[in-house]
Amino acid sequence: MAITALAPAISRSKQKVIERSSEVALRLVPKIDIDKRADQKVFMLFLTAIGVMGLVALLFVNTLLAQDAFKLSKLQLEARLLTDQREAYIRQLDRISSPMALAAAATEMGMKPSENPQFLNLDAPVALVAPVATDVLSGGSIG
Repeated sequence: MAITALAPAISRSKQKVIERSSEVALRLVPKIDIDKRADQKVFMLFLTAIGVMGLVALLFVNTLLAQDAFKLSKLQLEARLLTDQREAYIRQLDRISSPMALAAAATEMGMKPSENPQFLNLDAPVALVAPVATDVLSGGSIG
């Protein structure tokens, strides 16, 4: 027998190997039934709904944070205005209560500066004098 006689058998075996290898490759990917496709559609719709709800929740949280940011900036502006107003009141009080302003207000009221001022010495002991009842000394009657 010559090798040329075996040539058709070799070519047939090549075709069988090719067919079987394609069958094996197709077996690796399972066949999808219509029911399984429907289950996959439901699952995909479920995942889409979860994703949409997550995005809506994220949008809601972002909106709340933006509102808080607007409130915060408004309160900071109000705090700055109140601080400026407080400082203006303090400057006005300092201006009014300065010694020169007090002296001017006193002379406007008709007061005169003292020519010989006397100061209290708080370290020196002070003798307390009991108050005298004027009724007893004047001979007034009781009752």
